[in-house]
Amino acid sequence: MVRLGDQRGAMSNFDSSDEEGDCDLTPFKIDWLDYSDVGCPEDLGISSLPGCRFKDVWRSLDADIDCLKEQEIQEIFVLCTRGEMTKYRVPRLLQEYHKEDFTVHHYAFPDGSVPPIANCMKLLEELRVCLMSGRRSLIHCYGGLGRSCVVAVCLMLMMDENMEVEEAIQRVRTLRGSGAIQTVKQYNFVHDFRKIMKEYEATKEGQPRSLSR
Repeated sequence: MVRLGDQRGAMSNFDSSDEEGDCDLTPFKIDWLDYSDVGCPEDLGISSLPGCRFKDVWRSLDADIDCLKEQEIQEIFVLCTRGEMTKYRVPRLLQEYHKEDFTVHHYAFPDGSVPPIANCMKLLEELRVCLMSGRRSLIHCYGGLGRSCVVAVCLMLMMDENMEVEEAIQRVRTLRGSGAIQTVKQYNFVHDFRKIMKEYEATKEGQPRSLSR
């Protein structure tokens, strides 16, 4: 493992409390989920939190962002809350992404939970447009197992009405490991997603339209 020793004081992304220990400079891991069978020209990248510094994980945000640039990432979908970004010592993560000219989509919801359906549908549509437009896209939460995989599965279910839920779940578990889709709430949400989506769309269709004057 490559380590960053004396250079860590030169890292401007963290305050002095973050300069303890050595940084892991191994290449940042991104797994690519194939959406070609649903007509997408681009795969979806799924990862853990870049620059995370928590417990036995101690990474360099600068180095991880360099890896994202090397992978030619253009769009980043962030599911972590601002509180998590502070907890995991990347409080300026969104600003750093913007500084490096990534297009940032921030759809935060708590770890272990599921997104509100209105936000979920907006997120999925933005993600679908990016992939269909050939934009290199990455989605991440904290560990890249729960929330990110929920969104990845829901996107498959939205884009392919014939795909079985368990097949979609197995795809992300084959890619990210058996821990993907972590909680009962998340598992139930993806199983009920098509029903929830239809109910949401029916509600939207039933809303009165405002009159222009």
